[in-house]
Parts: sequence; C-alpha cells; structure tokens
Amino acid sequence: MQQFPIKAKDGQDFLLRLLNQQDAAALGAFFVALSEATRSRFGPHPLSSEYAQHLCEALADDSAQRWVIADGAAVVGYFIFERKILEPEYQRYYVQGVSLQAELDVILAPCIADDYQNAGLAMAAMQPLMAEFKRQGARSLVLMGGTQQSNHRARHFYQRCGFVEYGGFQTDVYNIDMRLIL
Repeated sequence: MQQFPIKAKDGQDFLLRLLNQQDAAALGAFFVALSEATRSRFGPHPLSSEYAQHLCEALADDSAQRWVIADGAAVVGYFIFERKILEPEYQRYYVQGVSLQAELDVILAPCIADDYQNAGLAMAAMQPLMAEFKRQGARSLVLMGGTQQSNHRARHFYQRCGFVEYGGFQTDVYNIDMRLIL
C-alpha cells in the first residue's frame, strides 16, 4: 500500500495513504464532523457515513484514487484524484484554450478536517502527492469545480503549490478554475 509519513507545522506525525475498505467508519466520522462552513466549500459527493461506506466498498471499481491523512485510526484529511475528465471541467478549460485529457490531467478535490485546518497538513500532503501523480504520468492537476473566489485562504494555498488561475464561472457563488502543471 502506498503511504507517506508527513508532519504538521507543529511537528506532529501523520500518515498520508490510499483509502482502503477498512476506512469506512473513520471516513464517515470525518464527513459527519465537517462544519457547515467546510461543507459549503467541499461538495463533490454526499458527506455522510453511508456514502463513506459506499466509497470504501466500491474502491476496486473507482476511477478515482482517494487518499487520506490519518492520525492513528482517525481520518483528518481526504483527497480525491479523479482520472476521468468531468464534462464541466473539460468545457470550461476548453474555452480557456486547454484541452484536458483523461489520465494526463487529474481532477483534484481536497478537504482537511476543521480542527486540523491551518496546521500545514494540506501542504505537507501535496508535495508527495504531486510527485506521485507526476511519477504516474499525469501532466497536470485540476481543481474539481475550481475554488470559490471568496475563499482567499484556499486560493493562496493553491498558488503556493504552483496552481495558476484559468478564469472563473458562476454557480451559487463565483468560482475560479485553477490548474497545476506537474
């Protein structure tokens, strides 16, 4: 199983690893504990215990790689890396002159538990994940659904990782598409 030890800014140790079938309860607890503020910024799928169970049971047939940051048995971070190109992303980037391709351009959706936000975990996880996806042959990472224009902290984080803004689009809120060339 692929895994990477990572450290928070305070030196606390965590383990970044692929989601596995035994993670259903911990992933469900992670989803249920997310605040409304975090849920409003991360919504690629239902955030329930039942959906966590479904995800863990369907891993063998999943087109995405799902990674977690573990603190012992608890899940404190969750990252989706989807290798299929989602039509909304494809269309928005095409208008910007970028033709996204499955397997080469990987769609990313990250989330960190509320109590662990601003601890440096996302940055600590992104470094080995970027290297891993480059090793797997990806040419870029694309934010799933972009990031909300009002989420300045996230936009700054992604820019620090090397993501570039590619225009925006309106849903209930205005979103900014961002992409990182690996």
